[in-house]
Order: sequence, then structure tokens, then C-alpha cells
Amino acid sequence: MGLHGQYGLTLASCEVRAKIARMPPISVLVVTYRTPKLTAAAVASALRVPDVAEVIIVDNADDGETPQLLDALDDERVQYVANDRNAGYGQAANLAVRQSTTDILLFLNSDAELTPRAVAALVDEVERHGCRCLAGARLVGEDGAIQRSAGLLPGPGDLAARALGMHRLGSWVSRWPVIGRLVRRNRLAREYASAEESTEPISTSMVSGAVCAIGREAFLEIGGFDEDFFLYFEDADLCRRVLRAGMPIRYLPQAVVTHIGGGSSSEDYHFGPRHARSMRLYLWKWYGPGGAAFASVLMFLRAIGFSVGSPRRAPKAWSAFAATLGFGGGPPA
Repeated sequence: MGLHGQYGLTLASCEVRAKIARMPPISVLVVTYRTPKLTAAAVASALRVPDVAEVIIVDNADDGETPQLLDALDDERVQYVANDRNAGYGQAANLAVRQSTTDILLFLNSDAELTPRAVAALVDEVERHGCRCLAGARLVGEDGAIQRSAGLLPGPGDLAARALGMHRLGSWVSRWPVIGRLVRRNRLAREYASAEESTEPISTSMVSGAVCAIGREAFLEIGGFDEDFFLYFEDADLCRRVLRAGMPIRYLPQAVVTHIGGGSSSEDYHFGPRHARSMRLYLWKWYGPGGAAFASVLMFLRAIGFSVGSPRRAPKAWSAFAATLGFGGGPPA
């Protein structure tokens, strides 16, 4: 048995430890809303990374329990900020950035947990591009299933496929012997599947905002998160502005992070009222008035479909349609 085998070391593990040893100080930024236990676990995972200089938590709904759990961690790197109102994710994240002091920012959802290996990979990639890069992690659920961590930026076609359930048809057709191969060879299909299939770092058009890193100056240069997005689509909007500024977006499948998914969001659901309202804003911003009209038509067709096929879900679908017209879908109390 060689030295590596005797002590359970591998070249890869040694490289990871070397990266961790030379990492620059980083700021981990967490926005929380009524998820005290998940937030404490997320912060604790960040504190286990040696070069995390500070973990800044902005609480959009101070319930008293979150600061108590954070105090119990007994670590001076923890900074807790109670927002005076629930102004949404973008505003809280930008507030956290203003409180931070390091050159590299790592945004962490309150329902995700970091590892030193994942942080080392993300920070190394950002540094490799002169801190002018957005790097995203591979998100996996508690069951180990890979989540949609990277791939296509949302556009009218993609949103229509998902809202009307057509993506399930595409997934079914892709398993056919001949047609399926043609579908899978399509560039859009390949990028859509990149989160699951990639084994090496790749350039992509979007990474999830649940866990991502970027240079501080680059983030400020593109204007930070657009605070008009209360919840949902703020990461897609950020990615578009990163690409417009000529910076790469990199997806790192070796940066594996556990993400519960939905634990840090509101009780809304995909294509629910708040999601639909943000979708309309996103399509208006990037596709003009026609994009906004498309959002309303799409939610109308979805509501009609539920009214016919699943009446119990129809009321929420109609509420989502109303949100695209400016009724409902606003901030929670």
C-alpha cells in the first residue's frame, strides 16, 4: 500500500486542500425569510470554511428565533441584519453586499449547505477570470438528485413549454430511439441538460442564484440585483446583465451543494401569483411590451387548462393570471 492509500489521500483531495489553503477572504451572503433552523444550518456550513471572512445574514422577517440560533453559533464572523421591511430578495441581497468587505461574494440560499470543496472550486473559478465571472454550483437535493442548476436563460419558448406542461412531452419524446437522438443533439436541449450531464466546468447562459460567486467589483459594475424583482427571476436577470457586460458564466459540477429547494421561498409555487408577476416583469424588461403581453396570455391559457383538467388548482392559476395584470402577487405581510 502506497503513502496515498495508507492515509486515504488522493491527488484530487490534495489539490482541493491546496486550493482551500490559498483561498482569499470571501463574504457569504444569506437572505432569510422565516426559515430560522435552515438558516442556522446554512450559516454553520459556511463557518466551516476556513477562509470565510464573514457571513452576513439579512432577515426579511425577524421572528426572534433566527438571531437566537445564530448567537448560539458563537462566531464573530456572523453579522445579523434585521431588515425594517420585507422588500424582497434583491433588496436584501444588495443590502448584504453593502455590509460586506471582501473582494469575492458568495450568495447562499438559506436552504442550502456549503462544503469547503465547493467553495474552493467556486472561488478558484472566479479568481481564474480576474474576479470578472459568475460561477455557479451543482445543486443536489437531499435524495442526491441533481437539480436544475444551470442551462438556458428563461425565454418565451422555454416558459411556455413549462407553464403548459409541454416539457414533459419533450422529455418523453427524447427517450424514443431515433427522434430522441435528434432531440438530444439540439443545442438548446444540450444546454438545458447541462446541469445533469456535465462532468467538467462549462460556460453557460445561466446558473442558479441559490449558490453562486462573483467578484465584488463586477457585481457592483452591473448594478447588483434588480430590486424590482421581489422574488423569482432575479438570478436570470442578473445572468443576462453579466453576459451583456462581456463576463463569462461558469457552471462547476464539482462544486456540489445540498439544496432543499423551496425551503427559502414563500408559500408561492412556480407559476403562482408572485412567480407570474416576476415573469411578466422579466419578459417586459428583456422582450418589451410584447413580452409582458405574452406573460398574460400564457397564464390565461394555463388557467383555462386547469379549469378544464384540474378544477381544484384553477383558483391559484387564475390568481396567477390576475397577477400578470397587476392584481395580487405582491409582497407577503
